[in-house]
Amino acid sequence: MRILTTSLCYPTPQHFEQGLFIQRRAAALANRGGSDVQVVSPQPWCPGLRRCPLVSDAAWPLPATYPRMISIPVLNWATDGVAFGKAIARHIMRHGGPSSIDLIDAHFVYPDGVGAWLAGRRLGIPVVVTVRGKIVSLSRRAIRRMQIARMLRGVDARIAVSRSLAGWVRRIGGDDLDVDVIPNGVEPGVFYPMDRRQARTELGWDADARYLLAVGHLQRIKGFDRIVGVMPEVRAHLGDVRLVLAGSHRGEWWFRQRLRRLIGTCGGEPAVTFVGTAAADRLNLMYNAADLFVNASRSEGWSNAIAEALAAGTPVVATDVGGNAEQICSAQLGRVVRDADDHALAGAIVEALGADWNRVLIAAHGGARGWGEVAREVQAVFDRVVQARHAAAAHRPVRLFGIDLRAEDVAVATGPRPASLEVSR
Repeated sequence: MRILTTSLCYPTPQHFEQGLFIQRRAAALANRGGSDVQVVSPQPWCPGLRRCPLVSDAAWPLPATYPRMISIPVLNWATDGVAFGKAIARHIMRHGGPSSIDLIDAHFVYPDGVGAWLAGRRLGIPVVVTVRGKIVSLSRRAIRRMQIARMLRGVDARIAVSRSLAGWVRRIGGDDLDVDVIPNGVEPGVFYPMDRRQARTELGWDADARYLLAVGHLQRIKGFDRIVGVMPEVRAHLGDVRLVLAGSHRGEWWFRQRLRRLIGTCGGEPAVTFVGTAAADRLNLMYNAADLFVNASRSEGWSNAIAEALAAGTPVVATDVGGNAEQICSAQLGRVVRDADDHALAGAIVEALGADWNRVLIAAHGGARGWGEVAREVQAVFDRVVQARHAAAAHRPVRLFGIDLRAEDVAVATGPRPASLEVSR
């Protein structure tokens, strides 16, 4: 099967940390054999208004192409779907045409999903969209929500990474929509348990302090401010508790300023430390070195950071948003607290830091679902979609002498005559 995977959120040489979960799923699909996977990641650009450096094609685990797409500031929230679709259609027409692609695999609902659906409809290629956590914020504007709703009803299949998101798909697109729930996986060869003291030694962390870890972009939606905000209460109860924040600077500038001010009220380092973007091997050290992983997000789909922390054997405290409660499905894995309840968050952190956790059990649960399993489930959806398209094409009426006939009727009418009708010579 020839699959075109597409998303704005895919690693680039400049931003290698973004969209790693898309890259890993695509690579797992390709590694299964039987599928040829190519990646196309359009890059927003507008002459004179939005800079976009030319991004060279990259090999990564899979070849990736980065064509430009027109994205007009201020209007892009409503027009990027159309622009994305044109970029994808143009790429396909320049590289073999519609017959060179069996299926378009789109990630996120806007502009990726809407654009892929428009391109697929124009070129006659089936489209599967994977719905992730951003559907919640992206569907708030009426015009964009209408585009997303039409796309959800128009694509050939919908995959949600959590049951919570499947509910959002039906809320926006209609209660009658079928949704395949396929959560993300984790790489057990990258995120795994190791000796905590060894991890702390390699990181230079204090052997006697207690550490909280949070991972994500510096965006308001990720809730770093919530964790920083409860640190004085946590430290008042337990003494030397330190928070390490890891992630990229991509996010709202005003939120970064607010976070810096909050960190100042906690006394700065070492109480709260921001370490920036970390490679996967260093992240695994931090997961193992931490006493507790904290996710205080305001919205989630399926948190890859929670999955990685659990695979390393680290217990988790998280807000009850998106798929968080689906991931922390047992009290042996962590605690889930009410969203927007800072007192409950602080209390859960204090309680979890004093609990006796079976980190071996946590790691066994967290590392059980790899990307190979995800790829198998995704491939089953793709096979079903392509087979359904072929079946529909075989039964599509064909106009012959003013009469609508099915394809198999035409084959009989125009094929060789039965032997019983042939005249012997």
